[in-house]
Amino acid sequence: MKIKTLWMIVGIVAIGILAAVCLNTRVMKAGQAAPADTATFDLKYRGIDTLGDPLDYRSYWGFGGPPEASDPFILAVKSQVKEYTPVYNGELPKAKWAVVELQDKKPVAFYFDINADGKVSDNEKFLPVPTEGASVGFAYAFVTSDFVMRTDDRRQIPFRVMLVGNAYGSDQISYMWSPACVLEGQTTLAGEPMKLFLYANNFSASFTTFGWSQFTLVPAGQKLEGYLPRSALSSLVQHNGTFYRVKVSGTHEKDKTVQVVFEKDTRPTGRMALALQGTETLKTRLQSVTIAGTTDNSINFGMRNPESPMPEGQYRLSYANISYGTENADQWRIILNEGPSFEIKADQTHNLELGGPKLSIKAIDEQDRYKSDVKERSSFAKGTAIYLTPQIKGNAGEAYMRFSQKDAGANRMNDIKPHLTIVNAEGKQVVSTDLEYG
Repeated sequence: MKIKTLWMIVGIVAIGILAAVCLNTRVMKAGQAAPADTATFDLKYRGIDTLGDPLDYRSYWGFGGPPEASDPFILAVKSQVKEYTPVYNGELPKAKWAVVELQDKKPVAFYFDINADGKVSDNEKFLPVPTEGASVGFAYAFVTSDFVMRTDDRRQIPFRVMLVGNAYGSDQISYMWSPACVLEGQTTLAGEPMKLFLYANNFSASFTTFGWSQFTLVPAGQKLEGYLPRSALSSLVQHNGTFYRVKVSGTHEKDKTVQVVFEKDTRPTGRMALALQGTETLKTRLQSVTIAGTTDNSINFGMRNPESPMPEGQYRLSYANISYGTENADQWRIILNEGPSFEIKADQTHNLELGGPKLSIKAIDEQDRYKSDVKERSSFAKGTAIYLTPQIKGNAGEAYMRFSQKDAGANRMNDIKPHLTIVNAEGKQVVSTDLEYG
């Protein structure tokens, strides 16, 4: 029996959190003093001009699109250029199609419908921006000027996008998109001048959606260079060991200000302790964790020191990076992207016991892989393409995503490749192969 097998291992540890409505707070009046332990950031729009800017999103999306032959903007550009490639971004409802002009099969200009009228204006042609020295490694990059995205509630939001490209094969270029703008503001937090940057939730033009938008908080005097660490925007965050409640007011519109308030959380605190159980006694060390709210989807914060106190409440472990071993805590490493719920109570420690991983495999007909209600099966007609989804879960319901072992000679962690073996009903081996993370 010949079986075509498809395998998907999700190596992405980013956490899908449902978008929550931003919490509102009272806007401070001019001259009114802020309460103690409270900091208010007034955020303004800022466009990104170059590839490799420290505020660059470092995230890029490619989109497949429908037939473009009848799109008016493509037809308008086609009438002016000899060689071109249409590029599609379905997340931009008013300007889904754009065009890259080519000369000798190399990109020389980018046409983007700034005013979404289906015509080509003088200000809608953009030349490449420099890529030399950028750490993100793209051969071609274009950045639009600011344009206005009109939302369903009639807000007019300034926005800007970047298109990047890399060659593959002999003469093909793969293009991807990224937002190219942030909101920024500065104030004093816990006695130190700080800068806050908010990043949009992809191309939605929403910079203030808890769980989806991201933020960076750095000292105001710090030079912006390299990669700036960022975290999911959360209504509860930890900064320098102190927890703050985060509230947002105002809307991001042209000539308007968004206010983000950090207010010190004064609730009683408790602790969470995590233990990893194995067939032998293990030494463990938490590298990092992400904690989400169980009843409040706006909570999604990371902790550098997972054993530090946190405000009492209902939480769940949504991500963990754990080192462990029998001789020391640096022999192996695992990554979890799903974990159990727990409650933090004042002056108490909640112990989470993880371990006992077990593998299960779900098999479905490959043509049903995108259906939401498909049921797994254990037998298929000869010649059916099947889609296999493995899952490794532990005793507390935690999902294991990646296993790595330390290479002492090279002083690095190497991923352990899963091995797949399939046999037929007679026990004869049909498939035997190592699998890659991806």
